Amino acid sequence: MAMRYAADHKPQTRQRILAAAARVFRRRGFQAGSVDDVMAEAGLTAGGFYAHFKSKDALFAAALVETLRQGRVLRGTDNPQDDQLTGPARVRSIAGKYLSPAHRRLVDQGCPMPPLVSELTRQSPATRRAFEDVAREIVAALAEHLPGDRSAERSDQALALLALMIGGLSLSRAVADEALADRILAACRHLVDQSLNSPSPAPRTKRRDKPRSSSHRKKGRLKT
Repeated sequence: MAMRYAADHKPQTRQRILAAAARVFRRRGFQAGSVDDVMAEAGLTAGGFYAHFKSKDALFAAALVETLRQGRVLRGTDNPQDDQLTGPARVRSIAGKYLSPAHRRLVDQGCPMPPLVSELTRQSPATRRAFEDVAREIVAALAEHLPGDRSAERSDQALALLALMIGGLSLSRAVADEALADRILAACRHLVDQSLNSPSPAPRTKRRDKPRSSSHRKKGRLKT
Protein backbone atom coordinates (compact mmCIF):
# COMPACT_ATOMS: atom_id res chain seq x y z
CA MET A 1 0.00 0.00 0.00
CA ALA A 2 1.45 3.34 -1.14
CA MET A 3 2.19 5.96 1.48
CA ARG A 4 -0.15 8.95 1.35
CA TYR A 5 1.22 12.42 1.95
CA ALA A 6 -0.55 15.48 3.28
CA ALA A 7 -1.87 17.95 0.71
CA ASP A 8 0.87 20.45 1.49
CA HIS A 9 3.72 17.93 1.28
CA LYS A 10 4.73 18.75 -2.30
CA PRO A 11 4.71 22.56 -1.85
CA GLN A 12 6.73 22.21 1.35
CA THR A 13 9.25 19.93 -0.35
CA ARG A 14 9.57 22.40 -3.21
CA GLN A 15 10.32 25.18 -0.72
CA ARG A 16 12.98 23.02 0.92
CA ILE A 17 14.63 22.49 -2.46
CA LEU A 18 14.48 26.20 -3.28
CA ALA A 19 16.03 27.18 0.04
CA ALA A 20 18.77 24.58 -0.39
CA ALA A 21 19.44 25.68 -3.96
CA ALA A 22 19.80 29.30 -2.87
CA ARG A 23 22.47 28.29 -0.36
CA VAL A 24 24.33 25.96 -2.71
CA PHE A 25 24.36 28.36 -5.66
CA ARG A 26 25.48 31.28 -3.51
CA ARG A 27 28.23 29.16 -1.99
CA ARG A 28 29.47 27.37 -5.12
CA GLY A 29 27.98 29.19 -8.12
CA PHE A 30 25.62 27.85 -10.77
CA GLN A 31 28.16 25.80 -12.72
CA ALA A 32 29.79 24.12 -9.71
CA GLY A 33 26.59 23.60 -7.74
CA SER A 34 24.93 20.41 -9.01
CA VAL A 35 21.40 19.07 -8.62
CA ASP A 36 22.84 16.31 -6.43
CA ASP A 37 24.42 18.96 -4.19
CA VAL A 38 21.11 20.79 -3.89
CA MET A 39 19.10 17.69 -3.04
CA ALA A 40 21.69 16.57 -0.49
CA GLU A 41 21.58 20.04 1.09
CA ALA A 42 17.80 19.70 1.32
CA GLY A 43 18.10 16.23 2.88
CA LEU A 44 16.36 14.58 -0.08
CA THR A 45 17.25 11.96 -2.68
CA ALA A 46 18.30 13.22 -6.11
CA GLY A 47 15.65 11.11 -7.83
CA GLY A 48 12.84 13.31 -6.57
CA PHE A 49 14.18 16.48 -8.19
CA TYR A 50 12.27 16.28 -11.47
CA ALA A 51 8.94 15.97 -9.70
CA HIS A 52 9.41 19.65 -8.81
CA PHE A 53 11.57 21.24 -11.53
CA LYS A 54 12.11 20.58 -15.22
CA SER A 55 15.81 21.43 -15.20
CA LYS A 56 18.67 22.90 -13.23
CA ASP A 57 18.14 26.18 -15.12
CA ALA A 58 14.52 26.29 -13.97
CA LEU A 59 15.65 25.65 -10.40
CA PHE A 60 18.22 28.45 -10.58
CA ALA A 61 15.65 30.96 -11.85
CA ALA A 62 13.05 29.97 -9.24
CA ALA A 63 15.56 29.97 -6.37
CA LEU A 64 16.96 33.37 -7.31
CA VAL A 65 13.55 35.02 -7.66
CA GLU A 66 12.20 33.39 -4.49
CA THR A 67 15.24 34.43 -2.43
CA LEU A 68 15.13 38.01 -3.70
CA ARG A 69 11.39 38.31 -3.04
CA GLN A 70 11.85 36.98 0.49
CA GLY A 71 14.90 39.16 1.13
CA ARG A 72 14.06 41.96 3.56
CA VAL A 73 17.31 43.89 3.93
CA LEU A 74 17.03 45.66 0.57
CA ARG A 75 13.44 46.60 1.37
CA GLY A 76 14.25 47.75 4.91
CA THR A 77 11.77 45.34 6.48
CA ASP A 78 14.19 43.06 8.34
CA ASN A 79 13.75 44.94 11.62
CA PRO A 80 10.38 46.19 12.99
CA GLN A 81 12.02 49.38 14.27
CA ASP A 82 13.69 50.13 10.93
CA ASP A 83 10.42 49.40 9.15
CA GLN A 84 9.09 52.65 10.66
CA LEU A 85 11.82 54.69 8.97
CA THR A 86 11.03 56.66 5.84
CA GLY A 87 12.92 58.80 3.36
CA PRO A 88 16.74 59.01 3.35
CA ALA A 89 16.90 57.57 6.91
CA ARG A 90 15.45 54.30 5.61
CA VAL A 91 17.87 54.17 2.67
CA ARG A 92 20.83 54.84 4.99
CA SER A 93 19.69 52.00 7.23
CA ILE A 94 19.40 49.63 4.26
CA ALA A 95 22.83 50.59 2.91
CA GLY A 96 24.39 50.36 6.38
CA LYS A 97 23.27 46.75 6.81
CA TYR A 98 23.88 45.70 3.22
CA LEU A 99 27.39 47.19 3.12
CA SER A 100 28.45 45.73 6.46
CA PRO A 101 31.22 43.31 7.46
CA ALA A 102 28.56 40.97 8.86
CA HIS A 103 26.78 40.76 5.49
CA ARG A 104 30.13 40.34 3.71
CA ARG A 105 30.77 37.15 5.71
CA LEU A 106 27.32 35.64 5.06
CA VAL A 107 27.97 34.54 1.49
CA ASP A 108 25.58 31.58 1.49
CA GLN A 109 22.89 33.34 3.55
CA GLY A 110 23.07 36.95 2.39
CA CYS A 111 21.67 38.67 -0.69
CA PRO A 112 22.06 36.37 -3.71
CA MET A 113 22.79 39.17 -6.17
CA PRO A 114 26.51 39.75 -5.42
CA PRO A 115 27.53 36.07 -5.81
CA LEU A 116 25.10 35.22 -8.62
CA VAL A 117 24.56 38.31 -10.78
CA SER A 118 27.51 37.40 -13.03
CA GLU A 119 25.94 33.96 -13.59
CA LEU A 120 22.89 35.59 -15.16
CA THR A 121 24.79 36.65 -18.28
CA ARG A 122 24.89 32.97 -19.28
CA GLN A 123 21.28 32.22 -18.41
CA SER A 124 18.27 32.14 -20.71
CA PRO A 125 16.35 35.31 -21.59
CA ALA A 126 13.42 33.99 -19.52
CA THR A 127 15.64 33.67 -16.43
CA ARG A 128 17.09 37.16 -16.95
CA ARG A 129 13.61 38.61 -17.37
CA ALA A 130 12.46 36.94 -14.14
CA PHE A 131 15.43 38.48 -12.34
CA GLU A 132 14.77 41.84 -14.01
CA ASP A 133 11.19 41.87 -12.72
CA VAL A 134 12.34 41.44 -9.13
CA ALA A 135 15.16 43.97 -9.57
CA ARG A 136 12.60 46.50 -10.78
CA GLU A 137 10.51 45.85 -7.66
CA ILE A 138 13.53 46.49 -5.43
CA VAL A 139 14.43 49.67 -7.32
CA ALA A 140 10.85 50.93 -7.02
CA ALA A 141 10.86 50.24 -3.27
CA LEU A 142 14.12 52.19 -2.84
CA ALA A 143 12.94 55.04 -5.08
CA GLU A 144 9.93 55.68 -2.81
CA HIS A 145 12.29 56.90 -0.09
CA LEU A 146 14.63 59.02 -2.21
CA PRO A 147 14.44 62.81 -2.54
CA GLY A 148 13.44 64.45 -5.79
CA ASP A 149 10.35 65.72 -7.55
CA ARG A 150 10.57 63.53 -10.64
CA SER A 151 9.94 59.78 -10.47
CA ALA A 152 12.41 59.07 -13.29
CA GLU A 153 15.14 60.90 -11.35
CA ARG A 154 14.42 58.93 -8.16
CA SER A 155 14.36 55.67 -10.12
CA ASP A 156 17.74 56.42 -11.70
CA GLN A 157 19.20 57.21 -8.30
CA ALA A 158 17.79 53.95 -6.91
CA LEU A 159 19.36 52.02 -9.80
CA ALA A 160 22.74 53.62 -9.09
CA LEU A 161 22.46 52.88 -5.36
CA LEU A 162 21.56 49.24 -6.01
CA ALA A 163 24.51 48.86 -8.40
CA LEU A 164 26.82 50.52 -5.85
CA MET A 165 25.71 48.19 -3.07
CA ILE A 166 25.98 45.01 -5.15
CA GLY A 167 29.34 46.03 -6.60
CA GLY A 168 30.73 47.26 -3.29
CA LEU A 169 29.81 44.06 -1.45
CA SER A 170 31.21 41.92 -4.28
CA LEU A 171 34.50 43.82 -4.33
CA SER A 172 34.86 43.61 -0.55
CA ARG A 173 34.46 39.82 -0.75
CA ALA A 174 37.00 39.53 -3.56
CA VAL A 175 39.99 40.96 -1.67
CA ALA A 176 42.04 38.99 0.85
CA ASP A 177 42.93 41.90 3.14
CA GLU A 178 40.14 42.27 5.68
CA ALA A 179 41.12 45.85 6.45
CA LEU A 180 40.83 46.74 2.77
CA ALA A 181 37.49 44.93 2.58
CA ASP A 182 36.19 47.02 5.48
CA ARG A 183 37.53 50.17 3.81
CA ILE A 184 35.68 49.35 0.58
CA LEU A 185 32.41 48.95 2.47
CA ALA A 186 32.97 52.16 4.45
CA ALA A 187 33.75 54.11 1.26
CA CYS A 188 30.55 52.85 -0.37
CA ARG A 189 28.46 53.75 2.68
CA HIS A 190 30.02 57.23 2.64
CA LEU A 191 29.12 57.64 -1.04
CA VAL A 192 25.53 56.59 -0.34
CA ASP A 193 25.37 59.14 2.46
CA GLN A 194 26.77 61.88 0.21
CA SER A 195 24.24 61.11 -2.51
CA LEU A 196 21.39 61.43 -0.01
CA ASN A 197 22.71 64.74 1.33
CA SER A 198 23.23 66.30 -2.09
CA PRO A 199 20.34 68.38 -3.43
CA SER A 200 18.70 67.03 -6.55
CA PRO A 201 19.90 68.80 -9.69
CA ALA A 202 17.41 71.13 -11.27
CA PRO A 203 16.02 69.89 -14.59
CA ARG A 204 17.89 71.38 -17.49
CA THR A 205 15.96 73.50 -19.97
CA LYS A 206 16.94 74.33 -23.48
CA ARG A 207 18.33 77.83 -23.73
CA ARG A 208 16.61 80.17 -26.14
CA ASP A 209 18.33 83.20 -27.54
CA LYS A 210 16.26 86.32 -27.23
CA PRO A 211 15.14 87.70 -30.58
CA ARG A 212 16.85 90.93 -31.43
CA SER A 213 14.69 93.99 -31.80
CA SER A 214 14.16 95.56 -35.19
CA SER A 215 16.13 98.63 -34.12
CA HIS A 216 19.09 96.43 -33.13
CA ARG A 217 18.91 94.66 -36.48
CA LYS A 218 18.95 98.00 -38.25
CA LYS A 219 22.05 99.14 -36.37
CA GLY A 220 23.86 96.00 -37.37
CA ARG A 221 23.23 96.42 -41.10
CA LEU A 222 26.00 97.46 -43.43
CA LYS A 223 25.29 100.51 -45.56
CA THR A 224 25.66 100.02 -49.28
